[in-house]
Amino acid sequence: MLTPFRARIASRIAAGLWALAGITTGLSAAETKDGDKGGESVLSKVFGAWTGWQDNATLHGITFQRAKTDQRGFVIGYLAADTAIAGRPCRQGWVHLHPNGIPAGYTAAADIPLSRLTIPAGTWVFQDDKGTLTVCSFPRDMKIQNHDCRGGIGGSEGVQTAFYPSGALKQFFAPKAVEIEGFPCRASAFQPGIELYEDGRLKSATLDKDIVRDGHVLHGGDRVRLTPQGSLQQAH
Repeated sequence: MLTPFRARIASRIAAGLWALAGITTGLSAAETKDGDKGGESVLSKVFGAWTGWQDNATLHGITFQRAKTDQRGFVIGYLAADTAIAGRPCRQGWVHLHPNGIPAGYTAAADIPLSRLTIPAGTWVFQDDKGTLTVCSFPRDMKIQNHDCRGGIGGSEGVQTAFYPSGALKQFFAPKAVEIEGFPCRASAFQPGIELYEDGRLKSATLDKDIVRDGHVLHGGDRVRLTPQGSLQQAH
């Protein structure tokens, strides 16, 4: 039986799907007051109007204990057991599907080896409609492509680490201050994260302390942006 508490969790999970539209933040904070209705107000903001809940529904060949579909075909459903969907091991609990049946958001039931990283079990994973990784909320701090990435907070509402379609690290939140290419980057889950270019070079970050770069005095708390060649482009 799905309790109001579980419905509220589903609502919070839905809020994280904004990451699929390119909105990546350190901690999402969507809340709803109508959790006894399955968090429908938050879901409708993400996907539009939803049809009613279906019990023991089979959608895209997957049987859900309970599921909903919006007018565009996006599905939110509750799995009674770990289930492989489109080759992805999805843990028992809430899963989101794109209209073509590809998982949009789910908790990994097992490690998922990819070309540039292995996603550990327990990670909340966001994917596009081709099944390409976009964002992870890791269950613990992770070393990804030589960078320490913060994890361990809140599943789908946790700290988000973003990736390029190639699998290259795009944006992350460091668990402690770190120096990258001579820039002391601040560790915080409440400010924009550290952004990288696809080749791994620093793109933007919040400074942790004052420095002088390219003849400019930059202060701790400034947000700096670099060119692909590593020159200072903007600081504010």
